[in-house]
Amino acid sequence: MEATSSPEPNRLLDDLILLEHTDPGARPAGMSTNAYVLLADGKALIVDAAFDYLLTPTREIAGRGYRPAGLLLSHRHLAGNGDMFGAFQEEFGAPIFLHPLDAAHPQAGGADVELRDPMESPLFAEFGVEVIHFPGQTEGSVMLYRRRDGLLLAGDSAMGPTNPQTASGVERLIRPPVFTSTDDAQLRRNWIEFAKPVAHLGPYHGSVYVDRDKAMEGLMRPLVREEPTQGVEG
Repeated sequence: MEATSSPEPNRLLDDLILLEHTDPGARPAGMSTNAYVLLADGKALIVDAAFDYLLTPTREIAGRGYRPAGLLLSHRHLAGNGDMFGAFQEEFGAPIFLHPLDAAHPQAGGADVELRDPMESPLFAEFGVEVIHFPGQTEGSVMLYRRRDGLLLAGDSAMGPTNPQTASGVERLIRPPVFTSTDDAQLRRNWIEFAKPVAHLGPYHGSVYVDRDKAMEGLMRPLVREEPTQGVEG
């Protein structure tokens, strides 16, 4: 893997930190890759961190008094491509979560650690979030939702604009490219049925939207369009 510098933690909300970086798959398009950290009572829930250079900001957050309590992978691609899981468990002794349908896939074997079921864990309630099984991008894709402020960490079930698109004024959320998904039609149906209020939405790839409750319906509308996404530029 090409070396990547460690990202600086960026506090999006009082209890939400963004670790913005660019993994090898997103780099050619100039698209951000997003890991997140939820904070609560001296603990940190790490979301979608997979690469060893993310251990440095994770240690920094732990040094601020927020000990990592778990690492959630929203979809199996991270388990197959990531390289920080053994070191994360050795250093922090915290569980790593992946939905069983994705954990059973051969790709997830690349993680080479025990992968626990997030749907059965009480840990997420400690951070005020619920785990939503949201298949389509992969069989076991999940999202995190927090009702009190409309926070949605969508994993790879939604994709924001590339950095050049954002700089040119593009604002929207779309489904990931059809060739990366196991069932784009199922993913579209899930978005059609999704009815929870959203004010903050963090995708795995692309720009993040915070405090956009009045505009979120329009930003999310392309998620239900019939036309599949053909590439990272939408």
